[in-house]
Amino acid sequence: MKLTRPVLRLLAFMGRHGSMGFALSIFLGLALPQLAATLRPLLPVTIFIFVALTFARADFSGIKRALQSPKSLAAAFLWMTLMPPILVGVALALIGREAIEPGLLLGIALIGAAPPLMGFPAYAAVLGLDSSLGLLVLVVAVALTPAAAPSLTAWLAGAAVPMDPAVLAIRLVGLMGGGMVVAFAIRKLAGGERLRRRRHELDGFNVIIYFLFAVAAMDGVIDAFRADPAKVALYLAVVTGICVVGTIISFFVLRPLGDGPALVLGIGAGMRNTAPLVAAMGAACPPDTYLFFALLQFPIYLAPVAVAPFARLIRRAAQGALPAGSAGANRPS
Repeated sequence: MKLTRPVLRLLAFMGRHGSMGFALSIFLGLALPQLAATLRPLLPVTIFIFVALTFARADFSGIKRALQSPKSLAAAFLWMTLMPPILVGVALALIGREAIEPGLLLGIALIGAAPPLMGFPAYAAVLGLDSSLGLLVLVVAVALTPAAAPSLTAWLAGAAVPMDPAVLAIRLVGLMGGGMVVAFAIRKLAGGERLRRRRHELDGFNVIIYFLFAVAAMDGVIDAFRADPAKVALYLAVVTGICVVGTIISFFVLRPLGDGPALVLGIGAGMRNTAPLVAAMGAACPPDTYLFFALLQFPIYLAPVAVAPFARLIRRAAQGALPAGSAGANRPS
């Protein structure tokens, strides 16, 4: 115990400063290009751990509360699962798929086909916001991912998809389904109460896994920038624009559910979990698509820092620190 206490204290410290830890992780990952190539094979492992930890820590009491508001649940689920593929499909139809090079086209299609961001309940935790409604949507969306995502990707990207959707679906079952099975085993062995008591330590462990993921995801980014900085700038602008616009639109559409839930759900809706799809494609993933995926991590990792001021306003409003009706005041769901 004496040996583990310093480690637990360090993890708790990292967990309490998780939003800054997420932001630093992406830049540290970019600064370690040699390590990135070594860790890239661990990408599926980190995703598996994300799935397991997210569902092992699920607040089932919060899920029960969310189930008591079926209209809110339905609105959140429909928006977070149907909005991305529809909007991406419309945008691609207007621009014309033939006008977009195949690697970029597939990357954009993955955003439309992917489930909500796996880490947004963890973001909600470090921001001090309730994620029960979003967590329930995430559970259902992840469960549907192996069946829905490959078909949606093929519909959005067409011939740019480098592998059979059925093979992609089978790989996703192992990655996502296996993680959920391990999650419930962890919860059974450790118990929900113990996991809640160690929430800061688990948040800190999440930061470490996010760091490893960030390093692995950055493989090839520095080389790509040296070879074609204009392409990297274009891809970064596209992914940032998609994430920012998607998050803002989702926040205002879902605001009747309350500012807190709308912010949490907006992050999950605007920033998609493309990592399982990229990991499932493995070596078949085109280099340009992988570059697009890597650059997508920048807005995702910086999101907690970017939205932290709004989260503080929402918490103050919930505690009665702001006058009724002022900006950021919560609305009843």
